[in-house]
Amino acid sequence: MVRRLSALLLALIILTGSGLADLAWKEDTPAQQILKTYIEHVNTFLAEMGEPQVNSIFELYDDHAEMGITAEENAEIPEDVTVTVYLYYDSLNNLLLRASDMTRFPRIAAAFIRALHPTSMTQEEALETPRERAQKAMTNPTDSFEDPVEEEKLNGTTPRIFYAYYPNQYHDEVNWLQLLIIFPFAEYWDEETGITVGDDTPDTPDHDPDEQEGYEGYNPDDDYDHLEIFTTATPEPDSAAGEYDSWN
Repeated sequence: MVRRLSALLLALIILTGSGLADLAWKEDTPAQQILKTYIEHVNTFLAEMGEPQVNSIFELYDDHAEMGITAEENAEIPEDVTVTVYLYYDSLNNLLLRASDMTRFPRIAAAFIRALHPTSMTQEEALETPRERAQKAMTNPTDSFEDPVEEEKLNGTTPRIFYAYYPNQYHDEVNWLQLLIIFPFAEYWDEETGITVGDDTPDTPDHDPDEQEGYEGYNPDDDYDHLEIFTTATPEPDSAAGEYDSWN
């Protein structure tokens, strides 16, 4: 009963858009539309936990987006929380969340995790692992760690989550904790309900190459079993845009 009421409340908030950041969205592709809905869920959960929302979009193209949480809405320069998303034409590929405040990371990461299952996951369930990883980083602040990314299981039938911690990454005494989300293909995940279909095996659906128009780097022979990464140059060393090399 409690979950049902929570789901109804969430739907009402999303429909009214009450309190959500006013972002300059593009909705030219199905993936951009999915991204908008997903970030709206994220912002709803951030607000529930008293955290500032994702309120700045630095770049938004057919194949990737750069956004973040900034002191002022629609800022031009990334700050302490950055979000990089790579897109296929009809679905989200992967998302990298980076935060330099270890105390805030659990709440921020939990909002992104809960938004994967907006009608079924509780706040405490979403907080559990990010809280453990943040505590690990704070207990041993000079020791880096990184979850191995299982490439053979990428872009499968369910969302997959990986963590990494890089102390003093740019030799500026700033430590970065990050969350990497690998999204399922569109037919296996509903961004409105978070319902997933299938199991954790890396089976992939048949895709029509014509549907991938606008996805830079599309290769019809690659079986969709890898993580596509496109590095975007940025003048800010703490932008997430250039950080995907850390996962390789």
